[in-house]
Amino acid sequence: MKRIRLAIIGCGGFVRYHVKRINGAEASVPEFRFAGLCDIIPEKAAKLRREQMPRQRIPIFKDYRDLLAKVQPDAVIVSTPHTLHFRHAYDSLAAGAHVMIDKPMVTNSAHARRLVAEAAKAGKRLHVAIQGLHTDTFAYAQKLMTDGTMGPLQLVTGVLAQGWQKLTVGLWRQEPKLAGGGQLYDSCAHVFSAMMFLVNSPVTAVHCWADYRGCKVDINAVCNIRFANGAMANVTSGGNCAAWCSRLTFQGANALLEISPHGGNFRVASQKMKDEITAAPEGWAIPTVTPVRNFADSILGRAEPRVGGHVGILLADLMDAIYASIRTGKVVEVKQSD
Repeated sequence: MKRIRLAIIGCGGFVRYHVKRINGAEASVPEFRFAGLCDIIPEKAAKLRREQMPRQRIPIFKDYRDLLAKVQPDAVIVSTPHTLHFRHAYDSLAAGAHVMIDKPMVTNSAHARRLVAEAAKAGKRLHVAIQGLHTDTFAYAQKLMTDGTMGPLQLVTGVLAQGWQKLTVGLWRQEPKLAGGGQLYDSCAHVFSAMMFLVNSPVTAVHCWADYRGCKVDINAVCNIRFANGAMANVTSGGNCAAWCSRLTFQGANALLEISPHGGNFRVASQKMKDEITAAPEGWAIPTVTPVRNFADSILGRAEPRVGGHVGILLADLMDAIYASIRTGKVVEVKQSD
């Protein structure tokens, strides 16, 4: 079995989701072999190694550039604060590594395009680790969007509600220089990424209001969006709610599709249908996989990335327009891009 030497840049809380699926009780990617860990707080890397890799002598680095130079990994997982993603991913690609980045890919559209161009130049895989978009239901929903079942897409509604404001007090997620934004760029990235994945069309206009609730970053927001394909969307992002809710609804001319950004609560309904569709069909060719499983398979030539740089560019264009609208209080017209 071919082994892929994998390094991790950023050893905070969420990267454990990936590590457990490589090395823990839920291991499903034996092709990866850990080659190095990096965090500006070395104690975090040491704790990750101690808890998840207790019998492995994996080198730890404080500077990611030292890791890339000394370890020369085949692949890198970037799990650092949002605004650092571009530099860490770009330099990893330039060093000859395939890269998987936790969402969002980057925090501006110029960086999104530069990253995709560098991956193409280097001949390396570029993944965005959004769990819901790796499910069978999203793969099947994508088919229904394009095979005529849904018909021309008309309206999209997205909702996210959670107690994000209280949960992130004192964390980097409420520091604009590290987070790039607030709830919109953090948890709501799941909603926006899922929307862009299925709409698969650039935005042409955005209007967004936000309430910072005394914080440095957005907590609550309402966004209205128009797409190049004629569809319109509304997304509400609530970061000060006592309950949790996350869902998307797509209204096509022929059918209605409901889905959680995380892949569950799937439903397709129409007066023309005898029965509602509530799951991907039995034997559906595109199964649910973890982001790290898809990452390994794409490196080994067994599969294409489920979520690549194209989705990252669509999301970055949208987010640039959202924050421009928040700053100006106006509708932001978006030039058609590549």
